[in-house]
Amino acid sequence: MEIIQLIGTSREEVDRVMEVIEWALEELGVPSNDIMVYVTDDHNKVREALGMSTVTHEEWPIKCINVGIDEPVVISVIPSKLLQLEESRMRVILLREVALIKVMRDPVLSSTWSIPQSIDDQVVHRVSLALLKRTIDLVIAQSQSLIQHLINAFNGDEIMRLLSACQPTVDCAITVLALDVPLSIEASGNVGLGRSLWNNLTRGGLDNDFTRRYEDFRDFVRNNFNVENTYNYLLMMFRRS
Repeated sequence: MEIIQLIGTSREEVDRVMEVIEWALEELGVPSNDIMVYVTDDHNKVREALGMSTVTHEEWPIKCINVGIDEPVVISVIPSKLLQLEESRMRVILLREVALIKVMRDPVLSSTWSIPQSIDDQVVHRVSLALLKRTIDLVIAQSQSLIQHLINAFNGDEIMRLLSACQPTVDCAITVLALDVPLSIEASGNVGLGRSLWNNLTRGGLDNDFTRRYEDFRDFVRNNFNVENTYNYLLMMFRRS
């Protein structure tokens, strides 16, 4: 693993960042021999150095900038922001970025969220992004020692608000899917734990048309974990928005 510093920072900060990155790589079984870590204060500086497009939206303090099959993986890290986070938050962010490397390089994992050539509309692109998030968390959940990091990071309040307020539309279903960490835990094989987390959200008597349809939909997704099946069942279960 090679370190390239675009800004000056203390040796202690760099060592701490590298320690946690190395931990995440080891836990998820991702080789470190072709990884380049850029130390920066702005991810766009790394993109500029690589000749890539810049972005305007705010990003996590660690970001996989390039995950090419035949090229080194480039990870951009902002130590001043990353090390300000609580330990549990820092670790789950790192795990998700490292899991992304695994998802992008594994043909089987890639097939879960890659869009078939036969389908091309905005809905399928949103489904793909939602399933990419679920696949990343699935990779983490496959390790029994790492599931607790997902549980600690999971905040069901946003899902609860959506379940309470949503109409049975495609837009709402995709939004909830993108947040549905328990579904990833279920899809990883730990159905009991994932379902328990989900039931804790709804056991207060939440019962409306959207929630009933979404629970049917998430059960289908768990058992048919790929874009095409998810997309087709989504359009069948919910009105297009």
